[in-house]
Amino acid sequence: MRKLIKILVGIIAVYFLAVLAFAYEENYRELIRNLFQQLTENKISFKNYGKYFHFASGEFILAFLIFIISIILLLKRQENRQRIKNISLGTLLIIISTIIFCYIDANGKLIECTACDDGKRVLAFNDLNYDLIFISSLIFGILPAIVTEIRNRNRKKASH
Repeated sequence: MRKLIKILVGIIAVYFLAVLAFAYEENYRELIRNLFQQLTENKISFKNYGKYFHFASGEFILAFLIFIISIILLLKRQENRQRIKNISLGTLLIIISTIIFCYIDANGKLIECTACDDGKRVLAFNDLNYDLIFISSLIFGILPAIVTEIRNRNRKKASH
């Protein structure tokens, strides 16, 4: 019976995490578009051609779920002090990698545009690969927890 309750709680938690990812995804897209504009000094702008109707992608929701579940499992075996370090460093890496990916992609889009007026480019909302930026940033964000886990396992092996 306890196992059934754990499974039920897990399913409910995954459902609410998926709903959270679904609700967060549009805000993330707006952030990425703003970064593209700011990092190119407004040389990239966005225009909505027709109605903009968008649902969160399966890749975005799945990556978010895998990241949250993995980070919980990795941090579960760590001391509080190490958890705080890994969460802080992971958050910083997510932010920095998102900015770097946006900078590289935005300037790449400007470079590839040979017919742009005054070096300015107008993109449609769906011209960006938001999922790639998000997933890549999450990979960098989970690295501190993975490195700590590997270190802890190597210490345990060495002490036996």
